[in-house]
Amino acid sequence: MHFDDFDAALITDEKQRLYYLGFHSTDGYVILEKDNKKTFVVDNRYFHAAERILTKKGIKVVVGSDYTYLEELIAEKNIKKLGIDFTKVTVAAFETLKKLGAELIDISKAIEYEMSVKTPLELSNIAKACKIAEKAFFDVLPLLKVGITEREVGNELEYNFKKYGASGTSFDTIIAFGKNAAIPHHETDDTRLKDNECVLMDFGCLYNGFCSDMTRTVFFGEPDNKFKDAYLAVLNAHMNAFYNVKAGMTGKQADAIARNILANYGLSKYFTHSLGHGIGVNIHEYPYLSPKGEMILENGMVFSIEPGVYLNDKFGIRIEDSCYLENGGVKTFMKDKKALITVKNGKIKKEKLYVTTVCCEG
Repeated sequence: MHFDDFDAALITDEKQRLYYLGFHSTDGYVILEKDNKKTFVVDNRYFHAAERILTKKGIKVVVGSDYTYLEELIAEKNIKKLGIDFTKVTVAAFETLKKLGAELIDISKAIEYEMSVKTPLELSNIAKACKIAEKAFFDVLPLLKVGITEREVGNELEYNFKKYGASGTSFDTIIAFGKNAAIPHHETDDTRLKDNECVLMDFGCLYNGFCSDMTRTVFFGEPDNKFKDAYLAVLNAHMNAFYNVKAGMTGKQADAIARNILANYGLSKYFTHSLGHGIGVNIHEYPYLSPKGEMILENGMVFSIEPGVYLNDKFGIRIEDSCYLENGGVKTFMKDKKALITVKNGKIKKEKLYVTTVCCEG
């Protein structure tokens, strides 16, 4: 972080603490100083574990439950300007911080940008989270049968996450059968699977604090041509974004690539959300690939590509990978080719669908 406009930075948000420390806690704050000096102030619940792990990284760990240490540091080092994230600090905390003797500077954009460009280690952690999520998904497909509930599928998926090394989910798992899939953020419930229904699964897990995000839509039974055509449209939108999104584009231009493809199929009005969002220690973070996204995409950024089509009371289709930019182009963390998967009589089959790629920048 560049300290051009402030003398030190205060990090209070739980996910931001994890990002700057590589240590998870539900309490405490981090002080960032010039020359990359870091101090973690935390109560006795975490002190000994933090000291054991963080001192090896050159991070000072101090026992504290309020801003006393920070106040002393401000006076000792004559800190005139203290950077804080105005979007994360409560009004009560802000009023307390104002009394410590330093001018408060909003560094929310600086933090947002710094977290968006991943290091090789961060990319490695996300890659592992994606590998676990993908394996868990394929392991659950043979369980699809008439009468199984959305909740049961979700529970099995989440069990597989932990079995393969994840610490938990990166967001609430979405399992949606049939017309429930037409609701982009359907709340998984006890709906039972019937013959000839789509199954939309949106899921992700955590590895070393970093998230994965993946959506697949499979069909249980025999899909009709209307479903196949819609799936092909979404798959084309996904793959065109994959091949044509480049470093230097805005999020708006990236979103338009997929949206224009769906327009060619007459389905763009059924694409009711953005193409993607950043992924890191947060499941939604900078950058945003949306119709309003003016930020410039850069190498090292991680984001989802997830076009979708949602036909009310009929079905919904979303295809999502966690991706990253490298050498100017998009790479995916997933290995699956995203062909339409059908499950019938306990057998899993991948349909052959023709995918075209064209250059259609926004």
